[in-house]
Amino acid sequence: CDVTLRMIEGELYQLTKTGVVNLTEEEHLEIIRRKTAYLFGGCAQIGSILGELPAPQQLALRDYGFNLGIAFQLADDLLDYTADEEVLGKPVGGDVREGKMTLPLIHALTMLHGVEREQLADVLQNFSDDRWGELTALLESSGSFDCARQLIENHIDRALNSLDLLPRSD
Repeated sequence: CDVTLRMIEGELYQLTKTGVVNLTEEEHLEIIRRKTAYLFGGCAQIGSILGELPAPQQLALRDYGFNLGIAFQLADDLLDYTADEEVLGKPVGGDVREGKMTLPLIHALTMLHGVEREQLADVLQNFSDDRWGELTALLESSGSFDCARQLIENHIDRALNSLDLLPRSD
């Protein structure tokens, strides 16, 4: 029930932030935690509860799922800008079209200044498919893709470190 409540809160919170250009990284991560990470964590913990693992191992699996969920969502957000549409299996750029601010955009808006920041703001306000290359070039030059990749790797490392409490197995 707690996981479901947090997911609903995350959906509602995201709806209140749709189209908000000055969304902070922390606000975005809170949406990710509520919409995805708690679900992944809850699923991992439920398996450990049903498997009657000791409480520390249950919490370790919850933390594993939680961090995996964050990494998953950040990777999904990054792929929305960097993936090949055929490989991704869905159109790229969906978040921008829906007015969703994700980590690459949030990071770029904090890193870019002057003309580049104005250019990014203009692309976001007047987005069309023919401006896709302009948008991705700005995100690349601001280091936003690298920032997202680093945060994904950090959460994968945290997830894997959570498994240290569990016995090794195939």
